[in-house]
Amino acid sequence: MAHVTDAARARPGDTISRLGVLDRSADPALTALTRLASYVSGADGAAVHIIDEHAQHRVAGTSAAPVGDHPRDDAMCRLVVDGGERIVCADATRDPRFGFSSFVRGEQPIRFYASFPLRTSENVVIGTLCTFDSTEIALSAEQEARLEDLADQVTAQIELTRLAVELGHAASHDPLTGAVNRLVLGDRLAQAFARQARHGSETFVAVLDVDDFKAVNDVHGHDAGDQVLVEVVRRLRTALRAEDTIARIGGDEFVVLAELTQAQSSEQAVVARLQRALAPPMRIGGEERSVIVSVGWVLATPGEPIRSLLARADAAMYEAKAGAKAGASGSAA
Repeated sequence: MAHVTDAARARPGDTISRLGVLDRSADPALTALTRLASYVSGADGAAVHIIDEHAQHRVAGTSAAPVGDHPRDDAMCRLVVDGGERIVCADATRDPRFGFSSFVRGEQPIRFYASFPLRTSENVVIGTLCTFDSTEIALSAEQEARLEDLADQVTAQIELTRLAVELGHAASHDPLTGAVNRLVLGDRLAQAFARQARHGSETFVAVLDVDDFKAVNDVHGHDAGDQVLVEVVRRLRTALRAEDTIARIGGDEFVVLAELTQAQSSEQAVVARLQRALAPPMRIGGEERSVIVSVGWVLATPGEPIRSLLARADAAMYEAKAGAKAGASGSAA
């Protein structure tokens, strides 16, 4: 068994956060592994526990072990995380190590208890795979070895899931701005149409374009141009809800997708928020400069192909751009 260093023990919270495992409570793959652990041990209960500095988070379990949080100080599995070694007890009520825990007291205390550390590829123990029962059970060496294998599979599943999420994000998001790409936009639009059919909401789509963006690159350099694009997306996020979508579909062209209900803002209110967020000057080349972002919007027709929808919004954007230039020329005259 690999020794857990003090440095490794100091990082479980950061590792748990990076892996995002607390966001996948009742994960079907992890739940299936707990059922296997229950079968191998012969115990009624089995669970995957993630343990940080504050709590024991049960993120998967058999029917006898519902998901939920428990204070760390009362958790039997914290001894496994802190020590980095398995603990197997035929009767935990007679083991003085667990005298602190309410789990070994009461009318139906935990007697059989077997817990195995979840050790990541970085040698950080983030939790346990444990099995337990209110009756005594003596495990064979073979059963313990197979439960150790299952604990390794739990950790591998957690890490592989996170890797898949990261790869999926890289494949679906613009690496510069973090906005989604056209493929994700099409999927979000299909979901919006489905909800529109069920709930009678409206699907708002806006196309935004940075005016004279080529001049920004030519005069100030591509780094400055990149800063403008990043700032545009940052400002759009401040004007939108978390569930709304921002997509980058071209060099300096973006799309906003928002679902509107009668209880929420009108399309005019959304446009006004976007324009207010984009209006202030942006810092380019160390100086505050005015950057104009033209906005054109439409309400989508359910089932409308994304190409024709974006073409309508794009036409509205160019109409807005032409109107703004005409207004600027009139003011100058």
